[in-house]
Amino acid sequence: MENIGGFTCYYASEKLILTVLRAFQHKLHHASTSHLTKDQPFVPYTREEWGLDPLNLEKEDLAGSWVSHDLQEVFQEVMEYSPVWNIVSLTGQLFIGWWAYLLADVKGQHRNHPTWTSHFLPSSPIFTPYQSRQVIMSAGGVAIWFAAIFYAIHTFGFLPVFRTYIAPYLWMTHWLVFITYLQHSDPLLPKYEASVFTFARGALSTFDRELMGGPGIFGKVCNYVCATATHGICETHITHHSCSRIPHYHAWEAKKSIDELLKRHGIQPQGNPATWTEALRILRECKFVESEGEVRFYKNAKGQAARVPVFSL
Repeated sequence: MENIGGFTCYYASEKLILTVLRAFQHKLHHASTSHLTKDQPFVPYTREEWGLDPLNLEKEDLAGSWVSHDLQEVFQEVMEYSPVWNIVSLTGQLFIGWWAYLLADVKGQHRNHPTWTSHFLPSSPIFTPYQSRQVIMSAGGVAIWFAAIFYAIHTFGFLPVFRTYIAPYLWMTHWLVFITYLQHSDPLLPKYEASVFTFARGALSTFDRELMGGPGIFGKVCNYVCATATHGICETHITHHSCSRIPHYHAWEAKKSIDELLKRHGIQPQGNPATWTEALRILRECKFVESEGEVRFYKNAKGQAARVPVFSL
């Protein structure tokens, strides 16, 4: 199936080994990556949603290239948190973010979805009516899984089950959130209004990153091990979005050709290495986007943007 990182081309296998809750949503994400009102995960908050004052052109510009010193201080009072709280917030996002997203659409498309939108409700706006039966079956499968965990806890005790299953499971979902967060969040990546969005623009508004990479031999070895273990899911993400039917064992080959093409057109496909320090940087730098403008970039806690649109679309 095209949705799970290019691992199989057959949708039937998805029904056998996975649930369909994520698959339906993932198709929407691929069709509308970085679309401000249609994309599904990691949807940016706007100025109004932060409770900030309206744009004041006497103290700042729309693009975020200039912000007066006093206004920067006002922004920081609202959006700047201590290093300790940033670490706590990131840890919570990485370890419980997956289930918060499934249960209540946290970090999802909050503008077009009502409160308490859930991936487990067939009436959710995430799904179409004809998908209801599959959603119910999928939610039932998850309920059976939960029942099995509780039965194991009742039989063997909490600590043995936590050590052998729950902790490894949370570690796995941590990687899921960590990788996707860094693939789609960066102050250099654009977000698009409907009037200028295209599939190609959305597919290219992601980053390839070296998972646990870094300078020197140690960084190269860490990245090699992590990239091999994860089949290049972090390193070939633009390829996955450009043509999601390419299986993972051909993704590296396709990446070389795609990267050469993008660089000829002045597009940088490579982001910083995907590390926990990079995730903290993204948490600090990607606070909000403006409520107007066809192409928007994240602004930091001072209201400054790292990149601005420079040509008309």
